[in-house]
Amino acid sequence: MNRRTYLGLAAVGVAGSIAGCTEATDGREYPPYPDSNTTELSGERVETSDVFEVSLDGPTLIELEHEGSENFTVVLDVPSGENTDNGGNETVEHGGNETADNGGNITADSDESDLDIEVEEGEEIDPIETVAAAVGPYNGRTLHSVDPGSYVLHVLEADAEWNATVYDLPAYDDGEGVELPIDSEGEQYDVIGPIDFGEESTVDFEFVASGEGLHRAFLTDRTGTESLTVAEIEGEGSESVSQDISGVGYLEVLTVFSWSLHIS
Repeated sequence: MNRRTYLGLAAVGVAGSIAGCTEATDGREYPPYPDSNTTELSGERVETSDVFEVSLDGPTLIELEHEGSENFTVVLDVPSGENTDNGGNETVEHGGNETADNGGNITADSDESDLDIEVEEGEEIDPIETVAAAVGPYNGRTLHSVDPGSYVLHVLEADAEWNATVYDLPAYDDGEGVELPIDSEGEQYDVIGPIDFGEESTVDFEFVASGEGLHRAFLTDRTGTESLTVAEIEGEGSESVSQDISGVGYLEVLTVFSWSLHIS
């Protein structure tokens, strides 16, 4: 499959990492992310986090850790009593099936409407996005596109202590990010990037995953507002894709089974 992909103002960039840390060939590592705002959150079992702020023009990256043995479910929401309307800006949802039409537009069938959950008696929430949904120990990262404002994490299921790091990222200019080739592997959700592709060139992706269920990899632009499916595998298997890409962006892997990714 070959597709020319342009996402955002200057097309998309893609990225690669190793279990939560992206390293550039010139020695730079992510995190830390230059010119970003970082918020550390923690708690135990089911609860709502402290309020945190998002103010920059790039995506919001959330890293979560949980050492428990049972279900771990976390959603992103606004504080109680605030308006949940995102102001008309596109929010990239990875909870459902996503496709790109020939014009590069994104359509998504989100699963968020199925989350009808009461956090406390009489308090029902309508989450913006799911951040984590796993069983057992979890250490993963997800990427989100939200308007500037105040947010919280609702930890809906947890049986142990949890920690969260929220990175409010800028929309990085060309020249910031890792360089190809990149080899990455993991066993949880992960965000690989940022990466700078520079001038337009053909980029090859090879995604391998094991375990049951659906395994997906998404290519997201520097602002986090536009995303395309790079690979989608049902059950154990592999998929190779070539795309013409330029600019800066991220690659998001959504699976809780073993996976590996080669980008060149």
